[in-house]
Parts: sequence; C-alpha cells; structure tokens
Amino acid sequence: MSSNGNKRDTRSSGLALSIDRRNFLRLGATVSAGLFLPEVLGCGSDPVSPGTVTPPNPEIQKPAWVRSKDGVLDIEITITETDVTVGAYTFKTRAYTGLTVNKGTASFTGTYTGKLPGPTLEVSPGDTIIMKLMNKLPSDNLNVDPTDCGIANASGSSTTGGDSHHVPGFSNNTTNMHVHGLHVDPGPPGDDVLLEIAPGESYDFVFKIPKDLPMPDGTVANHPAGTYWYHPHVHRSTAIQVMGGMAGAILIRDPANDDLDALFAPEPQAGQGKEQLLVIGEFMLQTLDTCPGAPRLATYNEIVTDADGTTDFFTVNGQVNPIIRMRPSEVQRYRLIHAGFHLPLDVAFVRVPDDQVDSATKLPKAGYTPFSYACPANKHFDSEQDPGFLAAQNALRAQSVPYVQVATDGVTYPKPISMPMADAVSEVEYLIGPGNRVDILAQFQKGTYQMVTLGYDLGFACSEPQVLGTIIVDGEPDTSIEIPATMKTPALYPGFDDTMKPGNMVSKKRSLEFKVVVDKGATGTSGYHFTIDGKEFCEGRVDQCMATGATEEWTVNNVQKGASLHPFHIHVNSFLVTSLNGKPPAYPIWRDTLLLPRDGYDMDGLGGTFTFLSRFLHFEGAYVLHCHMLQHEDLGMMQLIDVEKDGICTPPSNMTCP
Repeated sequence: MSSNGNKRDTRSSGLALSIDRRNFLRLGATVSAGLFLPEVLGCGSDPVSPGTVTPPNPEIQKPAWVRSKDGVLDIEITITETDVTVGAYTFKTRAYTGLTVNKGTASFTGTYTGKLPGPTLEVSPGDTIIMKLMNKLPSDNLNVDPTDCGIANASGSSTTGGDSHHVPGFSNNTTNMHVHGLHVDPGPPGDDVLLEIAPGESYDFVFKIPKDLPMPDGTVANHPAGTYWYHPHVHRSTAIQVMGGMAGAILIRDPANDDLDALFAPEPQAGQGKEQLLVIGEFMLQTLDTCPGAPRLATYNEIVTDADGTTDFFTVNGQVNPIIRMRPSEVQRYRLIHAGFHLPLDVAFVRVPDDQVDSATKLPKAGYTPFSYACPANKHFDSEQDPGFLAAQNALRAQSVPYVQVATDGVTYPKPISMPMADAVSEVEYLIGPGNRVDILAQFQKGTYQMVTLGYDLGFACSEPQVLGTIIVDGEPDTSIEIPATMKTPALYPGFDDTMKPGNMVSKKRSLEFKVVVDKGATGTSGYHFTIDGKEFCEGRVDQCMATGATEEWTVNNVQKGASLHPFHIHVNSFLVTSLNGKPPAYPIWRDTLLLPRDGYDMDGLGGTFTFLSRFLHFEGAYVLHCHMLQHEDLGMMQLIDVEKDGICTPPSNMTCP
C-alpha cells in the first residue's frame, strides 16, 4: 500500500509517568533499561560486556553507499525486523534491511540486504533524493508493552493494551524519515516529521538539496557540503527505533566549494587523503528479561524498567572496537556521526604503551585497558559527583594524542581547532552529543592507538568509558597531505560581525525553558513531565511563530541546577552559539544540536543556559525543536515551530491540547 496522504495524529499527546524516584533517575539521566531482548540470553545472565577490554574486531567495515547520478538519487528503502549480532550479543531489532537503486550508483550490485547502520546516501547541492520508504515491520498491535510491564499514567491506570493511544508503547512500529541537519523543505513530501507511516504502508519522500539560494545581502549560497544523517522521527516512537540502529549517513559533497571535500575522498586520488566514515551507534540491551517470552522486538516501556539487568555500549559502523589502519604522518579525515539516542561522547586518542602491544599483530595485548576507572555496578551515583571518576577521566584526557576538528554538524570551520580543547568555556564545547557530527583530522606516528570515549558522570548516573576503535599506524611514512591552516566556510552561514549588514539585524528575542516537572499524586507517587516552557508537545499548538527571513536571538535555559543533560536540536536552520553560561564560547561554531550546559550558572535557579543567533530563511511551514535525548522528546520535550511569509501561523492539526 502506498500513501502520500499525511496521517496526522489528532489525539492529545500529554502523558504523566507514574514511577518511583529510582526509575526516574534512570529516565531523567537516561541510563534506562534496554530496548532489546538478547536472543541468545532470554532471561539468562549477562556475559562479558563489550566494553573496555573487548578484543579488536577485523578491519572496519564501510557502510554500503549509494550516490546520485545526473542530479538524482532514486531509491527504495525497506524496514523490517531482523536478527543482528553485535559484539557478544545476538538480538532482534528494527533496521533498514533492503535498498533498491532506481537511479544512481552503488557499492553493491542488485538489491542491498544489510542491517546496521543503514546505507550511506551521497549527493551534491542541486541534487534530488527520491526515496520510497516501505514499512514492513509487524503490526503495532503485536509489539505493545506486556501488561505486567506497563507504565501507569497519572491516574494509576495502565497504558497497555493496544495502539488506540499515541503514547510510548503503542506505536513502536510506526515510522517516518528525518534528514538530520539538512536545510531543506520541512513540508510534504520532504522533511515532514509529523507524518506517520504505519506497518504495511509506504511513502514517497522527495528531498531537494538546495543550490544557489538567495541570501539577504544579495549573494547566493549552496547547501553546505558536510556530514549529516537520517533517522526515524515519529513522536513517541523515535527513541526505540533509533536505539535499535535505524540510522544512516548522508554525505553532501561539493569539492568546488569545500576545501575538505577537495582534499579528502573515500577512494582518494593523487594529492588526496583518505576519509573514514564512523557511524557511532548506541545500544542498551536487556540481559535479564523482566517481561519473559520468546525472543521478540522489544517494546517501549522496557526503557523505564529496572536498569540493573542491562548493558549499554557504543558501536562503530555496527562493530565493537574495529581496526583502523594508517601510515605514519598520514592525515585521514574521520567523519564521526553520533547516531545514538542519549549519552554524550567524550573522545580522546590514547597511545598503547609499546610493552602492551603484541609485536606480531600490532594489537593491544589481551586484557590491556587504558582505563583505571569505571562506573558503579548499578550504573548510577548517589552523590552529586564522584571525584575519583572525574579525576581519572581528566588524567586520561590529558594523555590524548593531539588531533584537530575541522567541522561540526556539517559546517566547516575557518581554521582547525586543536583538540583536546584546552580553553573550553564549558564542557559542551567538546562533548559530542546525540545527533552531533564532528569532522576530525587525525595524524599519528608509528604505533598502536585507541580511540576512546571517556565515559560521563551525570552525578546520579554514569556511562562507562569504552574503546571505540583500535588504530594501527605502520608502514612507510606518508607526508603527501598536510593539515590545512585555513578553510573556506559555507556561504549559507556567514557571521554576524557587521550588525548593519542585511540578514544580521535581530528582529526578535526569545527564551525557552527545558524542565522536568514533578506532580505529587494523592497516593504518594510522582508524575514526571518532560516540558519546554512548562508544556508537553502537542501538534495542535504552535509554540514558536515567525516570519520567513527573520533573524532572531534565542536563549535556551536548562532549569534545575544539576538536572539531566538536554541536547537542544532544531530542524531546518542551524544556529551560531554566542554565549555559554553568560560567557562567549572559546570558538564561535555553527550547530544544529548542542548540549544544554549544566554547571557554572546558578542565577534564578537555572542550571545552565546558552544563547544563539539564527536566520529563518528559504523555507516555510511547520517543523520542530526538541531534546535530542530521544526518550525525552518522546515524553513531550518538543515544540512546534511555524515559519510563514506573513508571520501568521495556524497549527497543522485541529487536536485539542492539554
């Protein structure tokens, strides 16, 4: 069945969760229980976690790719349930398992059948992506939450039992498609995240990558070349699908206007360096089945069940700790995509001591780990911070081999930034949050190195440090490529230095508050609402209305000091960060996703704040901003934006909002 009619949900999306404080900490900090039931485990015990001491995998696998031809990429993508093996685990999940190319070139012949991550889409400014998305997942009725694992709502009644309510647990297999970071039309048949594609249905998307866009100063601009990604975005179902591996890269190439594209390529020619695509996935697997049954697709309510029976870890291109090879002095471009759903990455490159390297394989010796610290067994801290964890983490960061970042969220910097960042105003400048992309230029001398994420202590929750990949640097030196001193920045995102220049004059200032609201129930239970400006998301209410072409200054506040991290993400238009906790950032960088600061700001009860400038250019229609800690979005931490030529906005749905 093919349908391009946008099926809007017309029911209230308000939901108050009734859970105890212990489980709220897991939900708020999002060290929550796993979404997948390991097929090889059932209700068995947890095997060795694929974390700090997992032996390196074979060579890194490059995701399958498809490229546009004559300005068009015409493809059909199929979503199914499938069994996958990642590290020590085999489990069922939802994935982009089929791809047919109607027009374009591909790294495979015939029909692609793959799993994690999804295939990479490569296009250029001016190209059109035509994508038929076919949802062949089981009926939502087959994957609702079992009654004995249901979440109770504010009144104490169960929310389980079918798909008649559009709340987490009832639409686990309904999907759509979001092209994260792209400056494209948010209306149908484009980047319409209000669309829902039920099991058995399909939809024909059309994404036009802009070229020669008119700018306010009379110049024209192409869509920036860079690193982007795609993933599902149905409200109430986003986290469970992205956590399951439904994600893939989008690479926009424009070597005539982007210095990095001219200098690096996946199949480098003479005078070019090699690029590596690193799609970082994030899994939480339930190793102790609290809802017994045959191996099956997990359901949403298992996110907020007890976390003690879970293991969580990152993957790179669907692998745990793959091997990357380089030559001494060689410069490679790493396109890193955080395609996870909740925990930040804190990346460092650590050299393995020579006496801990196997001379035959060049790999670290069995049992070697760079980490002298770990999270508590129950994955959360009872104190606000753990000094030992933070001290050891900082000490390991100080041992990192220097590297440079050259782009964030698809926007190339004017010059490389030395990492690890020594002069950060806030940790959010160097943390890579869910949804973020960073482009890294790596250059090492002969030896063995480990690309690690240092873990993160949320105060009352913790993510483990982990080796992401092992880098073997060997062979004859390669000095053919040097790290550039300066780079051309995208014309779509000029600075705001000249306040009188057209497009730079701020027409409106806005302020947002991200907050978890607690309601005390009569029975002693607490309901937790994930809100922006005190409200949960509702499609029948426009929260931010503006005129096309507006230039605005926004301040985004993380209310409640010490509260959970909230990655702020806005669709369609990127933003330039101008202040972090009241101070200018070390480097003015354009973003489409930024972790809200937590610490260092305690005015009027705020836990952290940042300010940005943005231009709302070229596209009219409704789209969203939200927390990219995706279960927070699913639980209401999202707002509807409407950009209209006359600045008069009408909700896309006639639903009544609470």
